[in-house]
Amino acid sequence: GRLGCTACHSTATAPHDERLRPVRCATCHRKARAALNEGVHGSPKVQARAPAPTCAACHGTHAVRPAAAIGVEGCATCHRREVEAYGESIHGRSRRRAGSEAATCRSCHGEAHALLARGDARSPTYHLNLPRTCAQCHADPELAARHNIPAGNVYQLYMDSIHGRALAKSGLLVAANCSSCHGSHGIRSRGDPASRVHRANIPATCGACHAGVTGAYSEGVHGQAVQAGRLGAPVCIDCHTAHEIRRVEVEAWKLEIIRECGTCHRESLRSYRDTFHGQVTALGFTRVARCSDCHGSHRIFPASDPRSSISPANLVATCRRCHPRANENFARFLPHADPRDKERNPGLYYAAWFMNLLMIGVFAFFGLHTSLWLARSVPERARPRRPPEEPGEDPQEDDQEEGGNAAPGP
Repeated sequence: GRLGCTACHSTATAPHDERLRPVRCATCHRKARAALNEGVHGSPKVQARAPAPTCAACHGTHAVRPAAAIGVEGCATCHRREVEAYGESIHGRSRRRAGSEAATCRSCHGEAHALLARGDARSPTYHLNLPRTCAQCHADPELAARHNIPAGNVYQLYMDSIHGRALAKSGLLVAANCSSCHGSHGIRSRGDPASRVHRANIPATCGACHAGVTGAYSEGVHGQAVQAGRLGAPVCIDCHTAHEIRRVEVEAWKLEIIRECGTCHRESLRSYRDTFHGQVTALGFTRVARCSDCHGSHRIFPASDPRSSISPANLVATCRRCHPRANENFARFLPHADPRDKERNPGLYYAAWFMNLLMIGVFAFFGLHTSLWLARSVPERARPRRPPEEPGEDPQEDDQEEGGNAAPGP
């Protein structure tokens, strides 16, 4: 709204000189001025810049705008690049729709007067504080439901992850937080090819911290497929998830990753489960070979590649990691042998058929034998039996007595 001239220019006279003395907003807004002096905008370093962030720069001069009316555009006077990036972000685009509750500058950075530098441990955008700042919206299930945000519990998942624990419990500033993966001002949806969390960009995003692992992944068959544009190939989040990332030494993760490999390699998982290794891991034990023990984890190559850990030249060495006495004959073991695959395993296929027929024949023979024996024994058991003989009784004497008492013949 507009103020009367003398409300600010209390010392001016009419007529007045062309240049009036500077207005002191702090005369009325003491708390705002005190907060500004404590924040980054009031620091001598920032005030020395041109243009300096002054009251008039944000609120205007005569048509004074209240804080609620300034909006994001007011910050563009000094922070044009950031505001332009925000305008193209998922927050900025959502903000242009009616009824939007998307985050603005104040949502993340706090009130402009008391705004602190991101390196200040009190700032809501400080590295250790940022997850809690993002959680104001992304841990609100009602807000997530209203705006169809797919994962409403990402904050808790993150805080339980290896990154969240490193941040909250150990205070490690090198641990990834929300902006490490999603960016800060130019945050885009994961379906946007320009997004840092788009499938094609995930390896580069994770590689900002995990450079060695990303390099190995890029050499492997999965990384090569993604670089060729085949986005169905696994990227980091397929194996490690996005927010609920756990330590790979945890037994639960070691068992879960077997199932995860099977989401793409279904037949290999099925044949693995038929082996000794697969049956032991199915019982919850992890001290036997799993997918990564033989194939590797990030630098995976097909068996035909000489660099592969399961190539003919390297297979014995791979087996010896668990079986020190393994030799070439030992390495002939087929970990994914499938008795139903006639083309790949003809010997096993016919052996399985023979054993199945043998088992059927044996059961059929003994089934028939039992049936015939039953048919013979049932009628025999149904016949009346003679009473049991008394001990010491002579059957011949009984016969003679019966003969003596009989009537004489003619």
